[in-house]
Amino acid sequence: GPGGAMEAILKAREEGKLRWIGFSAHTTKAAVLALNRFPFDTVMFPINYVELFTIGFGREVLELAQEKGAAVVAIKAISRGTWPQGVEQTRKWWYRCEEEQGDLNRSLHFSLSQRGVVSGICSSWLDLFEKTVAGAKAFQPISAADVETLRERALNAGSVFKREEDAVAMGGCPGAVYPDSPHEGYPGETYV
Repeated sequence: GPGGAMEAILKAREEGKLRWIGFSAHTTKAAVLALNRFPFDTVMFPINYVELFTIGFGREVLELAQEKGAAVVAIKAISRGTWPQGVEQTRKWWYRCEEEQGDLNRSLHFSLSQRGVVSGICSSWLDLFEKTVAGAKAFQPISAADVETLRERALNAGSVFKREEDAVAMGGCPGAVYPDSPHEGYPGETYV
C-alpha cells in the first residue's frame, strides 16, 4: 500500500536504480500469493529432486512462475533432504547436501533442467561452492537415466519442507521448524 516497500521499490525502478524485481520464499503459499499479487521478474525457491519427488514441493511454483513469466532461481539445489536418523550429521546445517561430485552434479543438473529455472544458488559451504561451480561448468540437461537414479534416491530421503508446508496449509505459522538450524541459532551460540 501507500508508503510501503513495493512503492519504494517501484520508484527505484522508475528512477533507473534497479531493473529486476524478485522475491524469495520457502513455502508454496507465500510464493503463489506473491506471484499472483505482483508481476515479479524472478522468484527464488527451493527446487531439488528430493522435494519434487517426495512431496511435489516446487511444482506449483514452477508452473505459476512459467505462466506469469517470472524466471526461477533454484535454491537448495543440491539438497539431499533431512538428516536421516542414525546418519552422522557431518555439517552443522539444517539439511543434508550432496557431497560427492558426481551426485552433486546430477542433483544440480536436475534442478537447472526444470522448466523456467535460469540459475541456482549453492550451499553455504566453501568446499561445496567450489564443487557446485564445477558442476555448473559441466552442465548438461538431465538425462532420463539420471532422473530415474534421483527418483530412486528420493525414496530414502525426507523432505526438508513438509513440516513447514503442513503448518502453513493448516493456517499456522511455520515458526522454528528446525530449531537446531543455524537460522534459528544453536543453544549457547550467538550469530551476528
